Amino acid sequence: MECNVGLTEQKFRVLAGMAMIGVGAFYNIKALSVLGAIPIVTGMLRYCPVNQAIGYNGCAGEQHRVKSAVL
Repeated sequence: MECNVGLTEQKFRVLAGMAMIGVGAFYNIKALSVLGAIPIVTGMLRYCPVNQAIGYNGCAGEQHRVKSAVL
């Protein structure tokens, strides 16, 4: 799976998913709580099949840097 969710979008997705789960739990709406897991999973994986279907790639402008540890 190729990355197609940018870092900013990733943070927004995870926060939105957590908010959906919180609201669903507070108002006892189980469907909203279950649906809240979808943006969390897509944010953590940084891959969204909907983004791929519409041809959007949020990772295109990002440079992936690997931090090296000094031992």
